[in-house]
Amino acid sequence: MIRPHPAFQVNRADEVAECWDGITPHLYKALWRIVAVQKQIPNREDSGPHDHIGHENLASHWNKLKPHQQVLLNTLAVERDKAMGWFDDDA
Repeated sequence: MIRPHPAFQVNRADEVAECWDGITPHLYKALWRIVAVQKQIPNREDSGPHDHIGHENLASHWNKLKPHQQVLLNTLAVERDKAMGWFDDDA
């Protein structure tokens, strides 16, 4: 099993699809299919501004992606970390 990068614990599929660089057209469609599934999940009474940390985060729907899509997303997340200075090659 390919584990999701920690970034996907706090990012929704739509955020990744619309805001991340390197998303292919096929991956873009796959991410928006996840959003469609998320909309079918009933709202909980305790839903709030950080609800994506619960059932709406991408990691919660990771199994809906194909392995090659998971690998690409993890690669993009690591590249994003490096670009933001969140990753130290010397560590």
